[in-house]
Amino acid sequence: MNHKICQSCGMPITSEEQLGTNQDGSVSLDYCKFCYENGEFIDKVSMQEYIQMCSLYGAQAGMTNEQMKQYCTQLFPTLKRWREI
Repeated sequence: MNHKICQSCGMPITSEEQLGTNQDGSVSLDYCKFCYENGEFIDKVSMQEYIQMCSLYGAQAGMTNEQMKQYCTQLFPTLKRWREI
């Protein structure tokens, strides 16, 4: 599997087991299982609310929560889920 990131939360996806599922049960190539299940986003929140939620996981990414918040603030607008069309 090519190294890619979830187009909702930015988590690196390194194996198929980490992928979410579409409504028909097929694997979603865009979203991880923590964000997307059965064709729907698990957390139905605004981008700003999601940035706040994800900032709590800074330590898991090797940074402070404030650094994680800054990282997400820059990254999320470029991801498929959050891009303004």
